[in-house]
Amino acid sequence: MKKKVLIVEDAPYMREMLVEMLEGQVGEYEVVGIAVNGKEAVEKYKALKPDIVTMDLVMEVMDGIQAIEEIKKYDKNALILVISALGTPEYRDAAMRVGADGYLWKPFTVKNLIDVLTKLLEHQKQ
Repeated sequence: MKKKVLIVEDAPYMREMLVEMLEGQVGEYEVVGIAVNGKEAVEKYKALKPDIVTMDLVMEVMDGIQAIEEIKKYDKNALILVISALGTPEYRDAAMRVGADGYLWKPFTVKNLIDVLTKLLEHQKQ
């Protein structure tokens, strides 16, 4: 059974790359939605109920930190992987504090992405 993924990313090229990376993993992942800001992410999470969310941090309207907080208020078991170019410990710690389950720095490879998603999904099952 494919894992449903919601991609939250404001940069079009990055959204396309994530879709290609995830849907290139034959039978593993299905991108069920794409949000371009945190507000849209919260709405789409509630509507689509994905298995995992990839979350950018720097976006208009509502940033990733606020979106993580809102999604976690709605569903404390939501699985959220932050994917960001903001590689400082402060950003990572802030994201983890509000409930992110993992943090992946840009740029990254398909292998990095799939390894992190696999670990998060395995950990969630326990």
